[in-house]
Amino acid sequence: MRKDVKPKGIIPAMITPFTESGEIDVSGIKATVDFLVDSGVSGILCNGSTGEAIVLTREERIKVTEATVSAAKGRVQVIAGTGAPSTNETIRLTQDAKTAGADAVLVITPFYEIPNQEGLYAHYDSLAETVDIPILPYNIPQHTGVEIALDTLKRLAEIDNIVGLKDSSGNISQFAEMIRLVGDKISVLTGCDDLLISSFVLGSPGGILALCNIAARMVVDLFESLSAGDLGKARELNFKLHPIARAISVAENFPGPVKEAVSQLGRPAGPTRRPITPLSVKAKEEIRDALRMAELL
Repeated sequence: MRKDVKPKGIIPAMITPFTESGEIDVSGIKATVDFLVDSGVSGILCNGSTGEAIVLTREERIKVTEATVSAAKGRVQVIAGTGAPSTNETIRLTQDAKTAGADAVLVITPFYEIPNQEGLYAHYDSLAETVDIPILPYNIPQHTGVEIALDTLKRLAEIDNIVGLKDSSGNISQFAEMIRLVGDKISVLTGCDDLLISSFVLGSPGGILALCNIAARMVVDLFESLSAGDLGKARELNFKLHPIARAISVAENFPGPVKEAVSQLGRPAGPTRRPITPLSVKAKEEIRDALRMAELL
């Protein structure tokens, strides 16, 4: 049984720092992990959407996971993104992550190859049977074209090593129903930076969030304030963070805004890989304004 390792709390969806020549910046990963751990997070996700995993080679994904695990030094749980369009490739990437030392994996639904709900269930069931590691499916239908239906989620929650779910659909009503149906069995985590208070008030035990690359301590404080019943402080923090959340919650050119914000704060980020392009002068100024409103600059 794996249900005793359900992830919770604030888990940054970490960027992958690159050198100016576009290579993996291992020292930048270490500095980023140290910053996040010092900010009080409960885990770190590497090789997710924010980490540009889709444009990393298999060898680079392994390198990023190994560097993250090494930098974490057991201080927090490390989750690695291992999703791919095919089940076989997802299994290979998940085996890689386990060998590299990841504590759990986040597995985005298949994309481009669009399964029906039975195929979606079989995808995760096969993975769970093949690789002995805690698994969190990732629901983001606006990017994948695949929605984890509620009936399918109920079935998935019965699989021993499925311990959580990240939902970035932005459908707060659906999210509430997910928590109601399976929140006692798995951790239903939010991936929506702009819906923090709503998600936590509904009972989500945490989030896997790009916003933490920029303001990890503030996000942790918001979550802990709500947990302690201090709604006033949580609202104050949310209003400071919300302009940043809106600026980075973009459908196109992601995670360009996240890396730009991290760069403006003087921490390792580097360029994004194509086809993601540098931000315009106007977009960079909008990021700077949001950072100022949050009193981070």
